[in-house]
Amino acid sequence: MASKPDQSDVYLLSYRRDDAQEDHRLNSQHDVIKHAILEGQLVHPSIPVVEITKAIADLGCGTGIWLDDIKNMLFRGTDTGPRLVGFDMNPGAFNKTPAPGVQLIEHDCTKPFDDSYNGTFDLVNMRGLAYALSIEGFSLVIKHAIRLLRPGGYLQWLETETRLFKAYPATPRISKALAAINLEREQRELAPYLPHFMLRELLSQNSRPSGTLAEGSETSTLNDRFSEIVLESMKLLLNASLVRAKSQDGHLTKEIQPDNQGRLEEIQALMNYIDEVRKSGEVKMGGVFPQVIARKLDDVLPKYGDSA
Repeated sequence: MASKPDQSDVYLLSYRRDDAQEDHRLNSQHDVIKHAILEGQLVHPSIPVVEITKAIADLGCGTGIWLDDIKNMLFRGTDTGPRLVGFDMNPGAFNKTPAPGVQLIEHDCTKPFDDSYNGTFDLVNMRGLAYALSIEGFSLVIKHAIRLLRPGGYLQWLETETRLFKAYPATPRISKALAAINLEREQRELAPYLPHFMLRELLSQNSRPSGTLAEGSETSTLNDRFSEIVLESMKLLLNASLVRAKSQDGHLTKEIQPDNQGRLEEIQALMNYIDEVRKSGEVKMGGVFPQVIARKLDDVLPKYGDSA
């Protein structure tokens, strides 16, 4: 029986954790999501910003760019805005000069937070963790995220879901690439189909989902910037599959087994094809990012789904 993957090993892009290229990709992805998916918004319109007065947390904050934008766009020039705190287990990615008032803290969000943080945040943001956490890890992060919120506080959660991406025009090799990424996701025990998973996890906590899933449309997100970041991410995820296929028990093998050679060549060919279509512009990627907004119930309210 295969052993469960270590939580620190499931992140598909772990081989780029301390790479400036990965930091650049994270910042570019943030910019594309903000403009191409969210129409320039950082906080979902269903969340009243006037209620965000005490503290905001960003889990898996990466470089901290989302919090920098929050400070510069919503609370620029103010000394009385909410406390802005980012948590990530990889401090090597942190911006060395974050916006004033932004605090970046090394922390594995699958682990409990210090009690001083619990119940103190008006808004907790989560984004792009689908390729970093196992199902078990995700469930722990959600549980800890809800605990961070004050009663009535909001959770804002957006993910990448390759099953919701489409190629224009559709090509067999793009379909094969997406299938290979999803297979790798299953082998690492990452979260299943995200819209269903996101609702299930939130309904199991003391929260009430209030936003919509799979926001956006293929037409609004089908543009060059969105397509470029999706294709780049697809290549990186395929490369993670290539690295995994070359390894055995976490160590690179000296010789590739014959039955695995064809798989390696197929993945490499798919990566080369993605490079070709990125340069030629012959294929554009469109799709949606699943997003859900939830509000932590007040202690006096029943759990979502219970009778009043």
